[in-house]
Amino acid sequence: MKNWILKLLPRLQSFLDWFYYARRHCVTFLAFITLRIYGKEIRYCELEAGSLESRKFEPLSLEDAQGLDLLLSDSKDSLAKAEGRRTVITEKCKTLLTLGSLLFGVIGLLLPKYLAFDSVWMRGLSALAIALLFNAIVLLLIFFDVGTEIVVVITQEDISLDEVNQKKSLLNQNLNCAVALDNRTDFLVELYLGARFCFLSALTIVAGLVLTSVVMNSPRDQTEHIVRELRTNPTLTNLLRGSKGDNGAKGDRGDQGIEGKQGLKGERGNDSNPSDVASALLLDAKFREMIDKAVESRNKTPAKP
Repeated sequence: MKNWILKLLPRLQSFLDWFYYARRHCVTFLAFITLRIYGKEIRYCELEAGSLESRKFEPLSLEDAQGLDLLLSDSKDSLAKAEGRRTVITEKCKTLLTLGSLLFGVIGLLLPKYLAFDSVWMRGLSALAIALLFNAIVLLLIFFDVGTEIVVVITQEDISLDEVNQKKSLLNQNLNCAVALDNRTDFLVELYLGARFCFLSALTIVAGLVLTSVVMNSPRDQTEHIVRELRTNPTLTNLLRGSKGDNGAKGDRGDQGIEGKQGLKGERGNDSNPSDVASALLLDAKFREMIDKAVESRNKTPAKP
């Protein structure tokens, strides 16, 4: 059993590694397509690295530098400005992520009840809005991914330097950190712009669909449509009506009703000729049959002595 588990672990680790890199490439490709559609000429390798190459750091030659203290202070200010820029864009992304998540939740709650559009093109636009909003949230989650950063590090070599060379080393390190921080921030700014574009597009589509639905369908029409649907739904009708119960016991005979009043006397009929009446009776088949039966019954009766 133990050997079987040991053999299975490498295969499981390979599958997990494959899943990790496949997921990472899918998310990166989604961000790449979104930024390309938005109009940003960004390379795929830059998205994988999580940083742009818009700025490059070249160490300064400080052999003839005058006023190292002032230059060191300026380098610290540059690093502080880069950090402040990162903080601003991070707060913007947090706000956009909150709004996007709220809108996504509202659409999820209202779509089954109030945004179930009848038209095919309206349903297609609503699906597009949901996809854009989901894409915006994914881009913002990429923004908060853990990336690589360059920080100022004091090494043993810096300790052995004199005061002037230490200032020169710290100055270059501050400038290098500021450039790396700005490159990372530029990448995050591109993600923020793409996410904001998707969010605003989804918000515009949803608002347009809601306004169109309100203008085209009045509340009265919607109520009548719902009533018609309820009336024509046999399942709901049977559910409301319930199952047919057993026949009850026969009740007692009710009281006799009030005697009705005598109707009005009809008009007197026209005087008829007796000969015409007799002719009509003789021609009547039922009357002749009655006469024949009477004669036959009389013939069968025996005569008295």
